[in-house]
Amino acid sequence: MKTTELILLICGGTLFLCSLAFMFLLFKKDKPMTKMIWFMILSFIMMGFSVISEANVVGLFEYKKEEVLLDVESLTNALAKCPENEEIKDQLAKKVNLYVEKEEEPETKKPEEIKKIGTALIALGNDEKAISYSDKILAKDTSNQVAKDVKKFAQTHQYIKEMPTSTEDRRKLARKIAVNIEELEKSPTVQKEQLIQLKNMYRKTVTEIKKTESQ
Repeated sequence: MKTTELILLICGGTLFLCSLAFMFLLFKKDKPMTKMIWFMILSFIMMGFSVISEANVVGLFEYKKEEVLLDVESLTNALAKCPENEEIKDQLAKKVNLYVEKEEEPETKKPEEIKKIGTALIALGNDEKAISYSDKILAKDTSNQVAKDVKKFAQTHQYIKEMPTSTEDRRKLARKIAVNIEELEKSPTVQKEQLIQLKNMYRKTVTEIKKTESQ
């Protein structure tokens, strides 16, 4: 829960209790309580702000594709700067899931939309979903370069995480990863921050392999 939501919850709860107390006093004095009802309504709105905000995030209110994509892009950029921020990850995952749920027909997606969603899935570390999403696009358009890049990036990330135990197999896969990274570097569709993270991860893995083989 955000700080603003917590403050509103506390203030709303305090206002609710105070309203109840005043209503009780007015009731005892047999005076009208109409004005206090508005304070009660206000307290409910304040306390329910976090629920309303959450409902808006998951798309219970009007869905607008452009706004969702803009949020996806902003949250992806924010996550690139703060990769360990769980709140950003959670908000981004909800936005991506909302888009994927609402936009079921892959052939209607524009390259910039594919890039934003694919980049977001990669930022979330969800390689399987990124590959699956790309495959749906490529099933309709085999020449879609953006979808190809998203898939290649996600697969390369998987390769680095799942290096085989055999020395020969590791070396072969390491060469394949190096080629993939070189190709991704030439692509204008790949987010530079993510590519830097991928290269750093690859270098770290190669260093660890060399240490292991030298022992």
